[in-house]
Amino acid sequence: MKKDRAYARDEPPGAQDNTNIGDVPTVLRRMLGSRLQQLRKERKLTQQDVGAGIHTSAPTISRIESGMVGLRTCDVIKLLEFYGVTDPEEHDRYLSLVRLGNRPGWWHRDSDSLPKGFELLNLESAARTIRCYEPAVVPELLQTPEYARAALRLRYPERPEGELDRLLEVRLRRQEILGRPGAPYLWILVEESALRRPIGGITVWRNQIERLGEAIQTANIVMHVVGDEVCGQAIAGSAFLYLRFNEPQLPDVVCVSQPTSTLYLESWEDIKRYRYIADLLAMRAARPSETASRLESLEAGPALPGSGTVSA
Repeated sequence: MKKDRAYARDEPPGAQDNTNIGDVPTVLRRMLGSRLQQLRKERKLTQQDVGAGIHTSAPTISRIESGMVGLRTCDVIKLLEFYGVTDPEEHDRYLSLVRLGNRPGWWHRDSDSLPKGFELLNLESAARTIRCYEPAVVPELLQTPEYARAALRLRYPERPEGELDRLLEVRLRRQEILGRPGAPYLWILVEESALRRPIGGITVWRNQIERLGEAIQTANIVMHVVGDEVCGQAIAGSAFLYLRFNEPQLPDVVCVSQPTSTLYLESWEDIKRYRYIADLLAMRAARPSETASRLESLEAGPALPGSGTVSA
Protein backbone atom coordinates (compact mmCIF):
# COMPACT_ATOMS: atom_id res chain seq x y z
CA MET A 1 0.00 0.00 0.00
CA LYS A 2 1.37 3.41 -0.91
CA LYS A 3 2.03 5.65 2.02
CA ASP A 4 0.26 8.71 0.57
CA ARG A 5 -2.86 6.81 -0.46
CA ALA A 6 -6.08 7.37 1.45
CA TYR A 7 -7.59 4.27 3.00
CA ALA A 8 -11.26 3.78 2.24
CA ARG A 9 -14.07 1.32 1.86
CA ASP A 10 -17.06 2.36 -0.24
CA GLU A 11 -19.64 -0.09 1.08
CA PRO A 12 -20.49 -1.39 4.52
CA PRO A 13 -19.04 -4.77 5.51
CA GLY A 14 -21.66 -7.51 5.41
CA ALA A 15 -21.24 -8.13 9.13
CA GLN A 16 -22.53 -4.64 9.85
CA ASP A 17 -25.73 -4.73 7.83
CA ASN A 18 -27.94 -6.16 10.57
CA THR A 19 -25.94 -5.31 13.69
CA ASN A 20 -28.07 -4.53 16.72
CA ILE A 21 -26.12 -1.59 18.11
CA GLY A 22 -28.46 -0.96 21.00
CA ASP A 23 -27.66 -4.19 22.83
CA VAL A 24 -24.03 -5.09 23.52
CA PRO A 25 -20.56 -4.77 21.97
CA THR A 26 -21.17 -7.40 19.30
CA VAL A 27 -17.66 -7.16 17.91
CA LEU A 28 -16.26 -8.38 21.22
CA ARG A 29 -18.67 -11.33 21.36
CA ARG A 30 -17.83 -12.23 17.78
CA MET A 31 -14.12 -11.97 18.47
CA LEU A 32 -14.44 -14.22 21.52
CA GLY A 33 -16.55 -16.73 19.57
CA SER A 34 -14.06 -16.74 16.71
CA ARG A 35 -11.17 -17.40 19.06
CA LEU A 36 -13.02 -20.22 20.80
CA GLN A 37 -13.79 -21.68 17.39
CA GLN A 38 -10.11 -21.51 16.51
CA LEU A 39 -9.20 -23.38 19.71
CA ARG A 40 -11.70 -26.10 18.80
CA LYS A 41 -10.46 -26.47 15.23
CA GLU A 42 -6.81 -26.59 16.32
CA ARG A 43 -7.74 -29.64 18.41
CA LYS A 44 -9.65 -31.19 15.49
CA LEU A 45 -12.89 -31.34 17.47
CA THR A 46 -16.43 -30.99 16.17
CA GLN A 47 -19.10 -28.88 17.81
CA GLN A 48 -20.76 -32.14 18.82
CA ASP A 49 -17.54 -33.27 20.54
CA VAL A 50 -17.33 -30.07 22.54
CA GLY A 51 -21.01 -30.03 23.42
CA ALA A 52 -20.78 -33.55 24.78
CA GLY A 53 -17.57 -32.72 26.64
CA ILE A 54 -19.04 -29.81 28.59
CA HIS A 55 -22.59 -31.21 28.82
CA THR A 56 -24.35 -28.89 26.41
CA SER A 57 -25.58 -29.11 22.80
CA ALA A 58 -23.83 -28.62 19.47
CA PRO A 59 -26.24 -25.78 18.53
CA THR A 60 -25.23 -23.96 21.71
CA ILE A 61 -21.56 -24.24 20.74
CA SER A 62 -22.49 -22.92 17.28
CA ARG A 63 -24.25 -19.88 18.77
CA ILE A 64 -21.29 -19.20 21.06
CA GLU A 65 -18.81 -19.35 18.17
CA SER A 66 -20.94 -17.06 15.99
CA GLY A 67 -21.25 -14.44 18.76
CA MET A 68 -25.03 -14.74 18.81
CA VAL A 69 -25.29 -15.12 22.58
CA GLY A 70 -23.79 -13.51 25.63
CA LEU A 71 -21.52 -15.69 27.74
CA ARG A 72 -21.04 -16.37 31.40
CA THR A 73 -17.54 -16.44 32.83
CA CYS A 74 -18.08 -20.01 34.06
CA ASP A 75 -19.01 -21.18 30.54
CA VAL A 76 -15.83 -19.77 29.03
CA ILE A 77 -13.73 -21.24 31.84
CA LYS A 78 -15.30 -24.65 31.08
CA LEU A 79 -14.41 -24.32 27.41
CA LEU A 80 -10.86 -23.17 28.13
CA GLU A 81 -10.36 -26.09 30.53
CA PHE A 82 -11.79 -28.51 27.94
CA TYR A 83 -9.35 -27.14 25.34
CA GLY A 84 -6.43 -27.38 27.77
CA VAL A 85 -5.76 -23.64 28.05
CA THR A 86 -4.14 -23.22 31.47
CA ASP A 87 -2.03 -20.08 31.21
CA PRO A 88 -3.50 -17.44 33.61
CA GLU A 89 -2.65 -14.55 31.31
CA GLU A 90 -4.38 -16.25 28.39
CA HIS A 91 -7.41 -16.83 30.62
CA ASP A 92 -7.49 -13.09 31.41
CA ARG A 93 -7.50 -12.20 27.73
CA TYR A 94 -10.55 -14.38 27.05
CA LEU A 95 -12.39 -13.36 30.21
CA SER A 96 -11.85 -9.66 29.53
CA LEU A 97 -13.85 -10.16 26.31
CA VAL A 98 -16.62 -11.82 28.34
CA ARG A 99 -16.84 -8.92 30.78
CA LEU A 100 -16.85 -6.27 28.08
CA GLY A 101 -18.98 -8.16 25.58
CA ASN A 102 -21.79 -8.72 28.08
CA ARG A 103 -22.05 -5.10 29.25
CA PRO A 104 -25.24 -3.27 28.20
CA GLY A 105 -24.61 -0.39 25.86
CA TRP A 106 -21.45 0.89 24.26
CA TRP A 107 -20.46 3.46 26.82
CA HIS A 108 -18.81 1.67 29.74
CA ARG A 109 -16.81 2.56 32.80
CA ASP A 110 -13.29 1.21 33.01
CA SER A 111 -13.04 -1.90 35.15
CA ASP A 112 -11.21 -1.84 38.45
CA SER A 113 -10.15 -5.45 37.86
CA LEU A 114 -8.46 -4.78 34.50
CA PRO A 115 -6.08 -1.93 33.67
CA LYS A 116 -7.32 0.67 31.20
CA GLY A 117 -6.38 -0.40 27.69
CA PHE A 118 -6.55 -4.14 28.40
CA GLU A 119 -9.50 -4.61 26.04
CA LEU A 120 -7.47 -2.92 23.29
CA LEU A 121 -4.95 -5.76 23.53
CA ASN A 122 -7.67 -7.99 22.11
CA LEU A 123 -8.97 -5.56 19.52
CA GLU A 124 -5.61 -4.32 18.22
CA SER A 125 -4.08 -7.80 18.15
CA ALA A 126 -6.86 -8.86 15.75
CA ALA A 127 -6.65 -5.73 13.59
CA ARG A 128 -5.50 -5.57 9.99
CA THR A 129 -5.51 -1.77 9.92
CA ILE A 130 -5.44 0.78 12.76
CA ARG A 131 -6.23 4.41 12.01
CA CYS A 132 -5.57 6.87 14.80
CA TYR A 133 -6.20 10.57 15.36
CA GLU A 134 -4.53 12.21 18.35
CA PRO A 135 -4.81 15.92 19.21
CA ALA A 136 -3.09 16.05 22.61
CA VAL A 137 -0.13 13.64 22.88
CA VAL A 138 2.01 11.29 20.83
CA PRO A 139 -0.24 8.29 19.98
CA GLU A 140 -0.02 5.53 22.58
CA LEU A 141 1.19 2.82 20.19
CA LEU A 142 4.37 4.82 19.49
CA GLN A 143 5.16 6.26 22.93
CA THR A 144 8.50 5.55 24.60
CA PRO A 145 8.22 4.07 28.11
CA GLU A 146 9.38 7.33 29.72
CA TYR A 147 7.00 9.47 27.70
CA ALA A 148 4.14 7.04 28.34
CA ARG A 149 4.69 7.13 32.12
CA ALA A 150 4.78 10.94 32.13
CA ALA A 151 1.59 11.09 30.04
CA LEU A 152 -0.15 8.63 32.37
CA ARG A 153 0.89 10.63 35.41
CA LEU A 154 -0.57 13.79 33.86
CA ARG A 155 -3.84 12.04 33.06
CA TYR A 156 -4.16 10.21 36.39
CA PRO A 157 -2.45 12.42 38.98
CA GLU A 158 -4.30 10.81 41.88
CA ARG A 159 -3.36 7.19 41.16
CA PRO A 160 -0.57 5.39 43.08
CA GLU A 161 2.65 4.34 41.38
CA GLY A 162 1.70 0.66 41.44
CA GLU A 163 -1.43 1.35 39.42
CA LEU A 164 0.52 3.47 36.95
CA ASP A 165 2.93 0.56 36.57
CA ARG A 166 0.01 -1.69 35.53
CA LEU A 167 -1.28 0.89 33.06
CA LEU A 168 2.19 1.33 31.60
CA GLU A 169 2.70 -2.43 31.26
CA VAL A 170 -0.52 -2.78 29.26
CA ARG A 171 0.37 0.16 27.01
CA LEU A 172 3.79 -1.30 26.23
CA ARG A 173 2.29 -4.74 25.58
CA ARG A 174 -0.10 -3.17 23.09
CA GLN A 175 2.91 -1.84 21.18
CA GLU A 176 4.31 -5.34 20.65
CA ILE A 177 1.86 -5.97 17.79
CA LEU A 178 3.82 -3.55 15.58
CA GLY A 179 6.91 -5.74 15.61
CA ARG A 180 5.29 -9.11 15.03
CA PRO A 181 5.04 -10.93 11.67
CA GLY A 182 1.96 -9.72 9.81
CA ALA A 183 1.80 -6.54 11.89
CA PRO A 184 -1.20 -4.29 11.25
CA TYR A 185 -0.96 -1.23 9.04
CA LEU A 186 -0.82 1.77 11.38
CA TRP A 187 -1.96 5.09 9.95
CA ILE A 188 -1.57 8.00 12.37
CA LEU A 189 -2.88 11.56 12.25
CA VAL A 190 -1.32 13.64 15.02
CA GLU A 191 -1.60 17.36 15.73
CA GLU A 192 1.67 19.26 15.39
CA SER A 193 0.85 21.05 18.65
CA ALA A 194 0.83 17.66 20.40
CA LEU A 195 4.29 16.90 19.06
CA ARG A 196 5.59 20.22 20.42
CA ARG A 197 4.54 19.55 24.01
CA PRO A 198 7.60 18.54 26.08
CA ILE A 199 5.78 15.94 28.18
CA GLY A 200 8.18 14.43 30.71
CA GLY A 201 10.78 17.12 30.16
CA ILE A 202 13.01 18.08 27.25
CA THR A 203 15.17 14.93 27.29
CA VAL A 204 12.17 12.59 27.34
CA TRP A 205 10.47 14.67 24.66
CA ARG A 206 13.49 14.65 22.33
CA ASN A 207 13.87 10.89 22.72
CA GLN A 208 10.20 10.57 21.84
CA ILE A 209 10.61 12.62 18.66
CA GLU A 210 13.57 10.42 17.71
CA ARG A 211 11.41 7.34 18.28
CA LEU A 212 8.80 8.68 15.88
CA GLY A 213 11.49 9.33 13.28
CA GLU A 214 12.57 5.70 13.52
CA ALA A 215 9.01 4.37 13.47
CA ILE A 216 8.03 6.03 10.20
CA GLN A 217 10.88 4.22 8.45
CA THR A 218 8.88 1.01 8.96
CA ALA A 219 6.79 -0.01 5.96
CA ASN A 220 3.59 -0.58 7.95
CA ILE A 221 3.62 2.77 9.83
CA VAL A 222 2.48 6.03 8.24
CA MET A 223 2.14 9.36 10.00
CA HIS A 224 0.54 12.63 8.90
CA VAL A 225 1.30 15.77 10.92
CA VAL A 226 -1.84 17.91 11.21
CA GLY A 227 -0.86 21.58 11.27
CA ASP A 228 -2.59 24.12 13.47
CA GLU A 229 -4.17 25.75 10.43
CA VAL A 230 -6.16 22.58 9.69
CA CYS A 231 -8.13 22.98 12.95
CA GLY A 232 -8.23 19.23 13.41
CA GLN A 233 -9.65 19.34 16.93
CA ALA A 234 -12.64 21.34 15.69
CA ILE A 235 -13.23 18.74 12.95
CA ALA A 236 -12.74 15.55 14.96
CA GLY A 237 -13.75 16.64 18.44
CA SER A 238 -11.50 14.17 20.24
CA ALA A 239 -8.95 11.40 19.79
CA PHE A 240 -10.13 8.14 18.26
CA LEU A 241 -8.98 4.73 17.01
CA TYR A 242 -10.53 3.19 13.90
CA LEU A 243 -9.97 -0.58 13.69
CA ARG A 244 -10.46 -2.99 10.80
CA PHE A 245 -9.96 -6.69 11.44
CA ASN A 246 -8.42 -9.67 9.71
CA GLU A 247 -11.53 -11.72 10.38
CA PRO A 248 -14.14 -10.69 7.76
CA GLN A 249 -17.11 -11.39 10.05
CA LEU A 250 -15.98 -8.71 12.51
CA PRO A 251 -17.34 -5.21 11.82
CA ASP A 252 -15.07 -2.18 11.86
CA VAL A 253 -14.97 -0.45 15.24
CA VAL A 254 -14.24 3.10 16.38
CA CYS A 255 -12.95 3.55 19.95
CA VAL A 256 -13.28 6.96 21.61
CA SER A 257 -11.49 7.08 24.95
CA GLN A 258 -12.12 9.35 27.94
CA PRO A 259 -10.28 9.40 31.31
CA THR A 260 -12.76 7.03 32.98
CA SER A 261 -14.67 5.42 30.13
CA THR A 262 -14.51 4.23 26.53
CA LEU A 263 -17.07 4.47 23.73
CA TYR A 264 -17.13 1.65 21.16
CA LEU A 265 -18.99 2.30 17.91
CA GLU A 266 -19.73 -0.13 15.09
CA SER A 267 -22.88 1.19 13.40
CA TRP A 268 -22.42 1.87 9.70
CA GLU A 269 -23.36 5.53 10.13
CA ASP A 270 -20.72 6.00 12.83
CA ILE A 271 -18.10 4.16 10.78
CA LYS A 272 -18.80 6.32 7.72
CA ARG A 273 -18.60 9.50 9.79
CA TYR A 274 -15.25 8.70 11.39
CA ARG A 275 -13.81 7.43 8.12
CA TYR A 276 -14.82 10.73 6.52
CA ILE A 277 -13.14 12.66 9.35
CA ALA A 278 -9.92 10.66 8.97
CA ASP A 279 -9.88 11.10 5.20
CA LEU A 280 -10.57 14.83 5.49
CA LEU A 281 -7.77 15.34 8.00
CA ALA A 282 -5.38 13.29 5.87
CA MET A 283 -6.15 15.42 2.80
CA ARG A 284 -5.55 18.65 4.72
CA ALA A 285 -2.51 17.53 6.72
CA ALA A 286 1.07 17.40 5.54
CA ARG A 287 1.85 14.42 3.33
CA PRO A 288 3.60 11.44 4.97
CA SER A 289 6.65 12.12 2.80
CA GLU A 290 7.03 15.42 4.71
CA THR A 291 6.79 13.90 8.19
CA ALA A 292 10.51 13.16 8.63
CA SER A 293 11.51 16.75 7.86
CA ARG A 294 8.83 18.08 10.22
CA LEU A 295 10.12 15.88 13.03
CA GLU A 296 13.68 17.00 12.38
CA SER A 297 12.55 20.62 12.50
CA LEU A 298 10.77 20.07 15.81
CA GLU A 299 13.79 18.34 17.33
CA ALA A 300 16.16 21.04 16.19
CA GLY A 301 14.00 23.89 17.43
CA PRO A 302 12.54 24.79 20.81
CA ALA A 303 9.50 23.07 22.27
CA LEU A 304 6.15 24.85 22.38
CA PRO A 305 7.00 28.50 23.12
CA GLY A 306 6.12 29.61 26.61
CA SER A 307 4.93 26.16 27.68
CA GLY A 308 7.79 25.32 29.98
CA THR A 309 8.37 21.69 30.89
CA VAL A 310 5.32 19.45 31.10
CA SER A 311 6.24 16.66 33.46
CA ALA A 312 4.64 14.40 35.99
